Amino acid sequence: MNDKTMMLSSTESAQESFRSLEVDGMAVGSGWKPLEAFWSVQRLVRDRHQLVRKISECYTAAHPKDKKPSPSDVRSWRESVYELATTLDNLGLGQVRMFIEYLADGRMNHIDVILAGQHPSGRLSYAVIELKQWGSIERPTVSKTVGLCASCRAEGNTTLCQRCARDLVYAPFPEYERHLKHPAVQVGNNMDDLRRHHSMFDDRYVNLVGAAYLHNLMDPKHQWISQVSPRPGIPTFTARQPGDLEKFLTANFSSDSGAEAAQELLGRRRSTNLLTDETAAIVNGHTRFSLVEHQLRAVRAIADATAAVGSQGVKKVFVIEGRAGSGKSLVALTALGEALQAGHSAAFVSGGVASRDTFKRAAKGHQKVFRPLVQIADKFGPDELDLIVCDEAHRLSLRPKTGSFGMRQTGPTSVEEVVTHARVPVFFIDGDQRLFAEEVWSPERLKSELQNLGVEIVPINLDRVLRTVGSSTYDTWVSRLMAGDPIAWRPDGATDPEPFELYYADSAAQMESFLQGKDPTGVSARMTAGMCWGWTDDTGTFPDVSPDPDWARPWNAGDNHSTQGIPKRKFWATDPGGFGQIGCVHTAQGLEYEWGGVIMGPDLTWEAGAWVAHRKHVKSKASQIKDDTELIRALRNAYGVLMTRSIRGLVLYSVDPGVRKLFADLGVQKL
Repeated sequence: MNDKTMMLSSTESAQESFRSLEVDGMAVGSGWKPLEAFWSVQRLVRDRHQLVRKISECYTAAHPKDKKPSPSDVRSWRESVYELATTLDNLGLGQVRMFIEYLADGRMNHIDVILAGQHPSGRLSYAVIELKQWGSIERPTVSKTVGLCASCRAEGNTTLCQRCARDLVYAPFPEYERHLKHPAVQVGNNMDDLRRHHSMFDDRYVNLVGAAYLHNLMDPKHQWISQVSPRPGIPTFTARQPGDLEKFLTANFSSDSGAEAAQELLGRRRSTNLLTDETAAIVNGHTRFSLVEHQLRAVRAIADATAAVGSQGVKKVFVIEGRAGSGKSLVALTALGEALQAGHSAAFVSGGVASRDTFKRAAKGHQKVFRPLVQIADKFGPDELDLIVCDEAHRLSLRPKTGSFGMRQTGPTSVEEVVTHARVPVFFIDGDQRLFAEEVWSPERLKSELQNLGVEIVPINLDRVLRTVGSSTYDTWVSRLMAGDPIAWRPDGATDPEPFELYYADSAAQMESFLQGKDPTGVSARMTAGMCWGWTDDTGTFPDVSPDPDWARPWNAGDNHSTQGIPKRKFWATDPGGFGQIGCVHTAQGLEYEWGGVIMGPDLTWEAGAWVAHRKHVKSKASQIKDDTELIRALRNAYGVLMTRSIRGLVLYSVDPGVRKLFADLGVQKL
């Protein structure tokens, strides 16, 4: 990478990644386009005035109304950015890259500067810097109420609350004359935004720090601001602390090139879009999702194998394992789209009807490639298809299903049908999502069946969870919780805030009210429940689910109902109107929504430090499981599936006081 200007417009891409897997620069959120203007420190020092003009051009191109920057913005780039760049250059850090006014998504706040380079230890290193031109600043005061919280503004109040006293400053300048966030608080918020929007910061080996720099604040009476630490670990430097600033910079950056760090920041952006919103784009070869590591490896390997169909040798069969939220369906759809765009014959089958039909409806122009496995078995000959991707293989029955409930009693197994009809068969599987007795394919049994068929197994493990805002902490927490070995929530503490929001409620009504507030339209918030209540009605109107005496809601409707405004069962997770019904594991598995609520029923309780199953409360096919050990495995897996559907946050509620106490003891925040 060289030092040329990098700026995104609505038609430009920050990075070309494997046949345009990511399309950047589209208007998002509030209408702002991404703004990614960056240069090396050396060039910013050398070409100061020229680059200020280019930053202005970047700003205008990214603005939703092509608005030019304000004079104060331009002055900040000319003076504050130059001041920081000069300091870095004098320290021999001229190859560090500086991103100016960084904006990856319209829902973010602009970040004054991001430094991208190499840590002295050799790791990638980033610093979020908030620049202020303030020549004076005042402590927060109750006598000037603008910007204070409602409690501090109340008439007669003579003291500030702890939060206002710690997190605010008073800006006496004519353009403000109000309380503002302490610069370190702004830095902390910006760091949280980076974690939410970039998968690279899931890796704890990547160094991310932050600081505020008030380069004009020289008067001794204003130095108190650097002694207040509203966000531990985020320093505030003033003009009287040049030595401390230099120590901070040299502790986090070496003189090596920052090109790799800049490229990673551009390339490893996490899409916050729902997968179903992007299905058509993915299948047509374009997506805003950025594949990472083993995801990208899997797509490349499948594409290479599909391109080589007809060559001699043992048939290769891909077995791609991954936990909920690790991107299995994303990889499956991307591999399918790559094959179709290259002119290959391909099909998408799945053990999950709801997810398959939801993807089918969204895949405009390619809906015919989404088929039930029984159709593949009946309509295609051996090796007639170049590629079959089989999503949710853990939900396949022993032999292909002939309808909603029927299954062939003799003939080839489901796995054999996929292998027989595709030159390149691909299975996506998660052993922790097997729920019912008919779901026979564990990863071990799948591989054993493939060995009996005489094929070469190509195993790939998707080991990074991306759905829950990339929260590996939450993934580990759920896994340990449902395994009966729970750990505390948010072990990193307040200095490293967890991007995924987790709460528990004391009632289902409280959960519902909170989720409705998070998503007033009800489009992408959903409530689900364990299958502990009878399903007597398929119209989506009768309140079958009754966890509390004064609260009951209907299950999701069936697929053949005609109730206006209520989605069919297979589209409950994605269609407007789904918030009014309670989803089950059948309708949620394989799909996602932004906010979720999970109601745990009396089928699974926490007693004496262990999960206990209560067979009499199981109202699903799981009741057919005769072995008690297998039953509790199925129940724990079912709740684990429901807990891993949402991408932003989750509310848990259990009818069992012991489970609610467990959540409290683990440090989950109560609503």
